Amino acid sequence: MVTIKFIALILFIFFSNQSYSAQKYQIIRDAEIEFFLHKIIKSIIEEGQSKNFYPILVLNSEYNAFVTGSNKIYINTGLINQANSLSEIQAVLAHEIGHLALNHYNTRLINSKKLSNYSKLATFAGIALSAKGKLDADTAVGLIIGSDDLTNKSSLQFSRIQEQQADKFALDYLIKNKISLIGLEKLLTNLANEELKNTNRALNYYRSHPFSKQRLEQVKNYKLQYQKVSLAEQTVLINENVISLKYIKNKIKAYSIDPNDVIRSLENKNDFLSTYSQMIALYRLGKYQLAHKKHTLIKNKYKEYPFFSELKGDIYYKEGNFNIAINEYEKAIQTLQEVFHPSSDLIKFSLIKTYLQTNNKGDLNKSIILLEELLLNNPNWSYLWRLLSKASGKLNKKGIAYIALAEEALIKKNFIKAKKYVEIANKQPGLSITYKLRGTDILNRIKLKYKKK
Repeated sequence: MVTIKFIALILFIFFSNQSYSAQKYQIIRDAEIEFFLHKIIKSIIEEGQSKNFYPILVLNSEYNAFVTGSNKIYINTGLINQANSLSEIQAVLAHEIGHLALNHYNTRLINSKKLSNYSKLATFAGIALSAKGKLDADTAVGLIIGSDDLTNKSSLQFSRIQEQQADKFALDYLIKNKISLIGLEKLLTNLANEELKNTNRALNYYRSHPFSKQRLEQVKNYKLQYQKVSLAEQTVLINENVISLKYIKNKIKAYSIDPNDVIRSLENKNDFLSTYSQMIALYRLGKYQLAHKKHTLIKNKYKEYPFFSELKGDIYYKEGNFNIAINEYEKAIQTLQEVFHPSSDLIKFSLIKTYLQTNNKGDLNKSIILLEELLLNNPNWSYLWRLLSKASGKLNKKGIAYIALAEEALIKKNFIKAKKYVEIANKQPGLSITYKLRGTDILNRIKLKYKKK
């Protein structure tokens, strides 16, 4: 791994010559935070449905969340950092899920001119954020938000009626799942006060929604009718460990500010969150031995906690202790195996890159197996195809290597190069029928693209 992750944190940043959109939509990929948010989504709606919605964390200080018509729910770090309770976040996400569940996005007319112009900018490439805060384009890990998502976000506005319908959906599901309405009530009280002041603070979540005072009355009526007893705050459990909102806020903060400032401000503190923040700061500064010492002080806080193992794997990787890093990543994946979630893909991604560093034949074969698994769920993650090509090439599986390069070229819309790679792959001896068929599919997709032109 060329750069240190944001604990399995991969920052996807919008390439568009430092445009406003680039600054607005910086996407954070972090296994632990995504798992935490996915648990919140599951607490709102039925088990079967919750698997269809995936949280995407946006590095943005505004108090906001939004949907674009896909199965993703975009959640600003500002929403998490400014929320006073878990139920407040549950309320906001329930509203956004309401828009998706009620198919509101299918009823909106998108201005085709806006859509065309915006699509020219809406190309995302993966860039990893190093511990020192530098961006490294060489570690690009693929597409995370397509142009359609951002295009829809730029021009999609729900009607007041649809907003009220989403409100009712949220209230019904919060009541059904015995989630306290206190968080939503506090949220709307704050927003109603902000509207009265007519300020431009970050609390602008319902800018296009019904007036907050009107919505607040609706919540109070629901609370009076259905929730006469005040419910305690729900908790998020990961392997039976209670993960607090405060803990997640602390993690975001530890990665967002200068690590030297973290060390200075917490120099004489030894509580759990302070020690954890110090560990992250030391890791970011490259002081790995000191980071290990801090880890020994917190490792028993949670039992069988996969994300501590993941962090240990990251530190050992940076030290060049690849075999120990592999053991830690494998341990983290094993403890998450009971419940599938895309966040575990990020840990598998780290494991794959570590396998490739050992140059051991067994590890290279394991990396190919894992890559093929990840690509089933992430076919447009272009960097995975690049890694598959690299691993296959090291094992002299040249046919697979060229097909993988063809897939990467196709994602990047380099059709000439993709066609060339398929032709070279077909000349390689021993190419399996699976990859031959994939090569044929690539050629067919290229033909279809040219026909559309």
